[in-house]
Amino acid sequence: MTVFKAYMKITKKNIWLIVMYLAIFYGLTIMFQQFTATDGLSDYRAESVPVGIVDRDGGAAAEGLIDYLGRSNRIVLVEDDTESLQEHLFYRDVEYIVRIPENFMERCILGSGTLDVTAVPDTYAGYYIGQQISSYINFASVYAAAGFTEKEIAKAMETREEAEVVLHDFSGNGGDAPGYTYYFRYLPFLLLSVICYVLGYILLAFHRGKLRDRMRASAVSAHRQNLEGMAAAGVISLALWAVCILTSALIYGKSFLESPGLYYYLLNSFALLVVSLAVAWLIGMVVKDSNALSGIVNVVGLGMCFLCGVFVEQDLLGSAVRRAAQFFPVYWYEYVNNLLTESGKVLENVRAEIFRGIGIQFLFAAALVCVTMVIVKRKAV
Repeated sequence: MTVFKAYMKITKKNIWLIVMYLAIFYGLTIMFQQFTATDGLSDYRAESVPVGIVDRDGGAAAEGLIDYLGRSNRIVLVEDDTESLQEHLFYRDVEYIVRIPENFMERCILGSGTLDVTAVPDTYAGYYIGQQISSYINFASVYAAAGFTEKEIAKAMETREEAEVVLHDFSGNGGDAPGYTYYFRYLPFLLLSVICYVLGYILLAFHRGKLRDRMRASAVSAHRQNLEGMAAAGVISLALWAVCILTSALIYGKSFLESPGLYYYLLNSFALLVVSLAVAWLIGMVVKDSNALSGIVNVVGLGMCFLCGVFVEQDLLGSAVRRAAQFFPVYWYEYVNNLLTESGKVLENVRAEIFRGIGIQFLFAAALVCVTMVIVKRKAV
């Protein structure tokens, strides 16, 4: 077991690297989970926006608009002064300012005039409040066409009932993504980085200097050496995978252990482990020194993490980027992880997609192994 022991000895020397990446991984997971885990249902709720109002009219219709906006937003009456308004926007006291002109009823409800508005750039407030204002003016115009007076319009809008929105829990997770989904989302960063670095350093050590020639002249056959090397790499990788799974069980407890998708998470992460081993073997066979190893691992690991939906959600990626990302195995890992996140209960159609994504990962791993074997064979000639 000389080769096996040598693998373990080199791994022990690089234990600091494993600990460092574990610390980075858990730090990233906790940080991003705090930022994003509470956003589950916010996309489906009416959000309160601080709205600044400058009422130059003071009529019943204007008061009705203010009351209408105040149902779901925080109304702030601001001074009709340009400098003061800019200050409110700068300090985010308000995100949207509405200037109600004189003769609001005649100009905007009976006529075709528009309100003078200002919104904080790059926020949803502009669209959200704009829709509410348009809704009020449209309804008020209908009432006015029916012969309602200004006060009657304001009264009608005041008593108008809001539509009740009922959210159905089709996914089975109540609209909230469980905490452990973020843990598994960032797992590729850890597995790719650690396995590629550790296995890369091991292969570099075995191919450095005259060690390769001495191993060829050894009494231990090349077949036995390869088997011991594969066994050692498997043990190291499985140990890292086991640490990750056990840690997730300790952190998330019953919510993870009793999850309907538990076995799918395990299988998906195991497929990622196999892919990481295949990538690490390929990198380890082509690099010449530790500097090259560090550069390639960073490019490959971080590149796939950014491109395939680890650090940036797949839904936020452009269509061209997503098409390109499908040629990388990490994309399919994240694809399966997203399916499990969105589906509290794994139905038959979802299960088929999950196994498809996992199967593609294993195919990528097999293809990488074949490429590496060709490289190894050419080097041996």
